[in-house]
Amino acid sequence: MSGETDAAGRAVTSHKPFADGDPSRRFATVTFIRGALVAMGVTLVGGLLGALYSVPSFAPAFQALGLDLRQLRPIHTTFASAWIFLGGVAVVHRYLQDQAGPITQGDRTRLWIQVLSWAAAGAGILVTLLLRVGSGREYVGFHPIFSALILLGWICYAWNFFRIVARGFWARPIYVTMWGVGVLFFIYTFVEQHAYLLSGIFADPVHDLRIQWKATGTLVGSFNLFVYGSIIYIGERISGDPRYGHSRTAYALFGVGLLNSFTNFAHHSYHLPQSELVKWISFVVSMMEIIVLTRAIWDLWRLVSTVEDRPFCATRGSFTAAKWWTVAILVTAVFISIPPLNAVIHGTYAVTGHAMGATIGIDTMILLGACIWIIGEYLCAIGGEGSDALLHCEAMRRTVIGLNLSVAALVLWLTVAGVITGVTRMGFAPGETYVPPAWLSASSGPVFAATGALAAAFFARLLGTLIPLAFRPSPPA
Repeated sequence: MSGETDAAGRAVTSHKPFADGDPSRRFATVTFIRGALVAMGVTLVGGLLGALYSVPSFAPAFQALGLDLRQLRPIHTTFASAWIFLGGVAVVHRYLQDQAGPITQGDRTRLWIQVLSWAAAGAGILVTLLLRVGSGREYVGFHPIFSALILLGWICYAWNFFRIVARGFWARPIYVTMWGVGVLFFIYTFVEQHAYLLSGIFADPVHDLRIQWKATGTLVGSFNLFVYGSIIYIGERISGDPRYGHSRTAYALFGVGLLNSFTNFAHHSYHLPQSELVKWISFVVSMMEIIVLTRAIWDLWRLVSTVEDRPFCATRGSFTAAKWWTVAILVTAVFISIPPLNAVIHGTYAVTGHAMGATIGIDTMILLGACIWIIGEYLCAIGGEGSDALLHCEAMRRTVIGLNLSVAALVLWLTVAGVITGVTRMGFAPGETYVPPAWLSASSGPVFAATGALAAAFFARLLGTLIPLAFRPSPPA
């Protein structure tokens, strides 16, 4: 590992060309990028089928095939989470190529266990959900036997990561701290999400819901730390300036994100009996995190934009999109997190739109930019010519723009439909059956399907470019 420090005694990150890293660590980086892109593909198919299922005339055809939302939704949400975590882990392994020496036999064994256990879990989850075998839980809708495989892989990953970065951990750039805390948070919250397996928890539905949403909120907090760390690390690589990893803004983002991981569950459970103080603490902390994230992304965008070595850079383009999405999500988050307004839109498409905007617009755009940057390095390492023409070309620019515009249309419609639903149902007394406006019922499914299909088309075009490049043969050991 690097032993260099700056004048303040902070660890200075030394960067190596992709080809100079240990072969096993290169394999890990590329393997997790490939896995992340495959997970995105499964997410795309599950989401598209779910959107089409919302069209009343299409639903019978899906049911005739034995498919419904009880299968499609958990496939979509499970593999969306897998895309984010695998993309983040790929970026971490790229960092380890810089910092770690030759891989040990123990590291290699644990890496293989991680890869094989996650691959087996992914394949098993997909097959069993299609066969209607699942848990019915939020974000862990698969059979808990696969949770054991996922947890095993995370423990092996954590072991390898901390074995390398433990020495001088607190002097390293903040993104290393984010990744380290993120993996510990994930392991903790993943175990907590399975508290329903305890008969005493499952027998109390209100207590079960509290734990489920607390764990789910912490899960989001853990993958946020992977995403935030990734954009700071890749921003450092693009700009060549390591100072941001030790900046006050970066530490503020980590601190607020860490605090939010403990509190953000509350704005998912306003409808459950709990203290009003807890609700308002959750709201305030959530707003603080988004404000600091907006500042951080804006700063990093300005930093990487000073490097203008090509007319268009897909990584910078993705980071630019994330910048604007963060501002938009900040505005909507203020409204949907205020308890009285949350009561109006809770359980409507508006919440779905907000979640999709944050997951695609912020997390996915950041990780796509990071993965594109690493794939470019990988192509250079294997002697691929013209990586700029493949990744940073006019066709990619149109794809990135089209993807963001189509997702914006999808999110806008979900938000409008959800708000209208929430406002109109306020006129119904408790116990009355809510009947949405006829025009909304007639248009909701088709518009959802149309905007979802348009976004899916741009995602497919993007994956059609990235997957063949990522799956090119690795450089020889």
